This record gives sequence, C-alpha cells and structure tokens, in this order.
Amino acid sequence: MNLALPPYTMRYSKKAKYLQIRIVNCSLEIVIPNKKRVTSQDIITFIQKKQAWINRNITLIQDPTLPTDISLPAIQQAWQVKYLATEHPGITLLTNPSQQLTLIGNTTNIPLCFKKLREWLRQLAGHHLPLTLQQLSQETGLTFQRLQIRHNTTRWGSCSSKQHINLCCKLLFLPPALVRHILLHELCHTRIMRHNKAFWQLLDSLDNLTTLHRKQIHTVTRQLPSWTL
Repeated sequence: MNLALPPYTMRYSKKAKYLQIRIVNCSLEIVIPNKKRVTSQDIITFIQKKQAWINRNITLIQDPTLPTDISLPAIQQAWQVKYLATEHPGITLLTNPSQQLTLIGNTTNIPLCFKKLREWLRQLAGHHLPLTLQQLSQETGLTFQRLQIRHNTTRWGSCSSKQHINLCCKLLFLPPALVRHILLHELCHTRIMRHNKAFWQLLDSLDNLTTLHRKQIHTVTRQLPSWTL
C-alpha cells in the first residue's frame, strides 16, 4: 500500500532531460522534459520510486520553519532574522550593518517570506562570488566571458561553450574550500567542456583534494535550510 502524497504540481521543461522531483515554495513539483513522452502511469511509478526521498523531506513541505538566524560560512557572516507582522499583503526586507534582517508585512505567508530571503541571498552572492571567481581566474589563467548569479535548484554552477558561467547563490552556505573547488570546476570547463580524463586531471592539478571535496559537497547539499529549496 502506497503512502498518501502531499499535493504536487507538474511543470514541463525544455532543459530537463529526465523526470525530476523538487521542493518549490513548500510543495512538490514534478519536472517533465518537453521532448519526452510521459504517461500518467510513468508519473505514478516515478513518484513511487522517489517515496524514500519524499519521506526524508516531507517536513520541509508539511512544517516549513522561518529561520531566525542564517550562517554563511563562505563569506564568514552570521545574520539574525526578525519578523514584524503588519496588515500589508506583501513583504519588505530590511538589512542593517549589524547583519540583521527584518521582514515586515504578511509574515504569516511563509512561501512569500522564503521568496524574499532567496532574493536577498542572490543579491548578497552577487556582491561576493564575482570577486572570488575573478581572483581564481587570475590565479589559474582560466578565463571566462560572463558570470550570472542564480538561484538554481539542483546545480551549484555551470559553464557553457561560450565560457558563460552560472553560479548558485546557495554557495554562500558552503565553507570557502568547497566554494573554491566548485568555482575551479567551472573554470576548468572554460578549457575542457566534457568530464573526461583530461578535465579531471586539470581540476586535480588545481585542487589536490578534489575527491574529498566532491564527497563533502554531497553531504552539505542535504543540509541546506528549507527556505533555500
């Protein structure tokens, strides 16, 4: 007998190559590739296979919690978060130099609060990650043409054949050594696009703890706060 699932939505994607399941705004989302024929039974089977993952993450959907503090090891910052409820339907986010965030407005709307926090995180990452990437580019001689900071749901970063690098704002939750590893990974793609032997040799030459860092990244990914998902 299958466990009852919380409500979920389905979204078609041009970029997706296979079925994916995500948590978006405190609810489940099934991502379906545009070019793939998927039946209703395929969706049911996929969800059943992902039941263990759903069980592990169900509290993020059923009982999302607003953060009262945010620790960002990548930039050695620790923020306090306060909430001020008003009758205003929206949310205003204020910051001050003492690293305190204040969300004012409809703070009972948890998905809206999460959205505002993600916007703030992306903006903060936009101030810090470009400088770090530029420094590593100069150190390694691996150049890039463009950088964008995004709030990705599954990737820490990516690099196109045009040497356009995208970085996820959630990198701020990682320790500096792991941020460095991921940025080096993307810079290596400016020279070698595929994950072949030459790519890993290049990355290993720049980060001799590549194997350890890759394992640590998998662990940290499972520990990200719910509002970032």
